[in-house]
Amino acid sequence: MRRHHRRLLAVCVWLCCATVAVQAADDDSRPTNGGAASAEAEARLPEILVEAPPVYSAASSDEISAERFELRPHTRMIELLNNIPGLVVAQHQGGNKAPQYLIRGFDADHGTDFAVFADDMPVNLPSHAHGQGYADVNFIIPETIERYQLRKGPYFLEYGDFANAGALNLVTKDEFAENFALAEGGSFDTHRYVLGASPKIDGGVKVLVAAQAFYTNGPFENSEDLSRYNGLVKLTFEPTDVSKLSVQMGAYQGDWNGSGQIPLREVSAGRLDRFGSIDPTEGGRTDRENVNVQYRTKLGPQDELSAQLYASRYKLRLWSDFTFFKDTGLRFVQLANGRILDVGPGAGGHYVPGDEIEQNDSRWLYGGRARYGHTWQALGATITSFVGVESRNDDVDVALHRAVRRRRFFTVNDVHVDERSFAGFVGNEVLLAEWARLEFGLRADYFDFQGRNRLPRQAPDPNFDAIPISGRTSDHVLSPKANLVLTPWRDTDLYFDFGEGYHSNDARSALLGRGSDLSPLVKSLGYEFGTRTKQLDGRLDAAAAVWLLDLDSELVFSGDAGNQEIGAGGNFVPAGPSRRWGVDVETRYQLARWLVADYDLAWADPRFTNGDAIPLAPTLLMNGGLTADLLPGLTVALRSRFLDDRPANEDRSLVARGYFLLDLIARYRWRFVEFSLQALNLTNTDWREAQFADMTCVRREVGRATGCFAQPGDQTTGHPASRQKGEPRIDPREDIHFTPGNPFGLYAGVKLYF
Repeated sequence: MRRHHRRLLAVCVWLCCATVAVQAADDDSRPTNGGAASAEAEARLPEILVEAPPVYSAASSDEISAERFELRPHTRMIELLNNIPGLVVAQHQGGNKAPQYLIRGFDADHGTDFAVFADDMPVNLPSHAHGQGYADVNFIIPETIERYQLRKGPYFLEYGDFANAGALNLVTKDEFAENFALAEGGSFDTHRYVLGASPKIDGGVKVLVAAQAFYTNGPFENSEDLSRYNGLVKLTFEPTDVSKLSVQMGAYQGDWNGSGQIPLREVSAGRLDRFGSIDPTEGGRTDRENVNVQYRTKLGPQDELSAQLYASRYKLRLWSDFTFFKDTGLRFVQLANGRILDVGPGAGGHYVPGDEIEQNDSRWLYGGRARYGHTWQALGATITSFVGVESRNDDVDVALHRAVRRRRFFTVNDVHVDERSFAGFVGNEVLLAEWARLEFGLRADYFDFQGRNRLPRQAPDPNFDAIPISGRTSDHVLSPKANLVLTPWRDTDLYFDFGEGYHSNDARSALLGRGSDLSPLVKSLGYEFGTRTKQLDGRLDAAAAVWLLDLDSELVFSGDAGNQEIGAGGNFVPAGPSRRWGVDVETRYQLARWLVADYDLAWADPRFTNGDAIPLAPTLLMNGGLTADLLPGLTVALRSRFLDDRPANEDRSLVARGYFLLDLIARYRWRFVEFSLQALNLTNTDWREAQFADMTCVRREVGRATGCFAQPGDQTTGHPASRQKGEPRIDPREDIHFTPGNPFGLYAGVKLYF
């Protein structure tokens, strides 16, 4: 019943807003931002460059200007990503990790089936310590983004690994229109400082320099103590009238404490606060440094060449505790001086959770791509033929340790991974007529996985086994793609899309799975039909699409990270084939000169081919709001976001509860000063940002609850008594575990332009 109440509330709020908006639209004389301003204010208006509208290949594609997101929650990258149509991201275990990506019926973990790029440089990290395709965008400073390029589905030749649900490219500015200094802060000891400047340099060089410092404690009882530092320098040249060269360097560093995913049963019983923690030592440290060089030129009237080289250095140390006492029982005691003793049950004292894991990832990644296009005529049609090549190399030291209170006591695996990928694609864009365009091509990808075991010599452990990983394997995949675009009426396009895609599996799983049914590369097959239109003199911009996607092998959450299953790293392990289909709707309506409404909906039916639910896969997402220029210089926006309930496990016996959130954002500029105010979660909703179904044991359950033993024995074979009887391993009861979303928060900022 509560689920239907939230749905009804979301619909009622949007209907009420729409009613008010339509009534307000009748009065089109309301002043816009600068509409009734003085000549001085008009003189401050930036120069406007009128460009042709973007050319789409699918109805669900979008090219979103960052200006549309200025009146959205924007303090963190995760808040900006939640404004992307059809996408919800969630954070758990601390705010400096890559978020979970929920899109097109995928809980894509930290990026397994959703490819993310920053200025065409890949963000996803394969064979990552915490999750395959881990895509941490925290190295990007929100104010540097110029636009968001969204491509849903596997229909695009330029995107390969991880792009089953789609791809998102975050394009940064070449320069700032105005230099600025920003200071903002508010609830939960949050502080954020940003400096952006574009100094003028002779020779037509555009310069962008940006720096950010961010800190927050969050609402948790165990302070998050999160700090983040970013820097970016970007230089853009135009060596000739038809060429452009961009060079950028960036750095990012972050530290935080996490409060983990806590069991719902403990919160519901009042034994644990929803902002509390069972293991307060979770958290992490990370950094990433990037160099990215892009070049584009016209070789002639019909020929164009683009090339890119990039390199990154990346590190992560992450401490997590998913199961608390389940795997180690009553084993570790912490003394008053903080010392940890491995004593076992019966010794008495303060027993602490011993199921913590430490995941380490240290890597260099580098690669490049090039694309050549030639336009020619044949049989009255204009054809652009293109060929592209790509290469990526990841040299990774990746390890999984067992730990207690951030102190290692056993190493499960320690591997040096060399992962190489090479790709090529050929395609054609054929303008059949003014009202018909055909795109088709073929992409080929080849992967080489090598692993070298680095396990240290160590004594046997009563609960865990070491997993040596080494060897070499490879795989390849061919991906045909085709798109047909028809324009039967003015300002209305119809799209028919087809494509095969894939995601790579973790190199450790690929090496352990040699000789099994596990494929290093998992294929997908997708179809889409949609339309995009502009009506009412361009005031209404709407798009809708129906899509279907088959995936050969799903990845599902497993809390026993690094256990003796085939998935030796991360928290998602391979499962069976799946099918998803759904509907995407996107609208934007200029109700009046001073008032804009927007609404996005994404509905999906994700399930395994045997009919089981895909755990945590989103079924209904909605995002919308109103943006109003109320007075000269003053703009206000009311935003809403809805995520429906969804199954948390395969048999649908557990439900991950959805939520409905309201935010209010205001901005006022006077001359060279801009004030901003964000009131987030206006209704102070008790919501769960991230959720999982897992089997855990808390201290009071050890020796009392099913599957919670004081001496659980080996993680794989289970309790010694079970082994003696020849019985299978006994596990605890499955339960919802969650990270709470922030309560009501108020944030204010001042930006000075100079």
